[in-house]
Amino acid sequence: MTAEGRVRIAIEHRLAAVERKQADHELRMSNLERMHQSKDHIRYFHNLEVNTDAIEYWCHEGMALQTIDDYMLGYCPCCPTDREGRASYTIPVMIRGKLYNIRHRLIGASNDDQCLPEMAGLPPVLFNADFLYQDSRRLLVTDGEKKSIIAAQLGFENVGLMSKGGFNPAWAVRFERFPLVYVALDPDATRQAVEIAALFGVRGRVVILPDKLDDMIVKYGATKDDIEAFISQGKKV
Repeated sequence: MTAEGRVRIAIEHRLAAVERKQADHELRMSNLERMHQSKDHIRYFHNLEVNTDAIEYWCHEGMALQTIDDYMLGYCPCCPTDREGRASYTIPVMIRGKLYNIRHRLIGASNDDQCLPEMAGLPPVLFNADFLYQDSRRLLVTDGEKKSIIAAQLGFENVGLMSKGGFNPAWAVRFERFPLVYVALDPDATRQAVEIAALFGVRGRVVILPDKLDDMIVKYGATKDDIEAFISQGKKV
């Protein structure tokens, strides 16, 4: 093959990659617009009126009745993205009044496929992202929607990571208003916590927890002061 031919093929490959990326972006935006218009989370929330087992589940997970109402936690008899059509407990992902996703915690699933989105192809976001628009001396970064809700219920302003992809470095600029950012992930995610905290420079802190944050509070009765003690020991990267 001539040099010109190799250059032409390389250009074609790059153009094809750009087109695939653009098509993926357009699909994500299309799905996101559909989510903004969806009212399914309201329907799932109202399912609790006839499914007391679902209310008991959320209470067992440490959610106060007011928290269930505030976050519109719900129940879905058939998760739309589960191949087996299993039932799920639902958590809407709202940012400034707009619906960005609905997370389905599958009933009877293993940890590997326990949580699914309402729709495929939605862009990753932070859970409880409304806290990013509030003035505070600090913000916590937690792991998962449920931990984020439990932490907020106890009075901790925080955002939660929703996906296995973790924290998008491009999000760091959205934390500029906070003098301190504490990253409090699960005990087995210390390396990831260090990487995230490093994005905030001298403002970043890594909080080392002895157990999962929600388990500490719900299962073992940790108080707000107990959690504060661990946060106060957060270390610079």
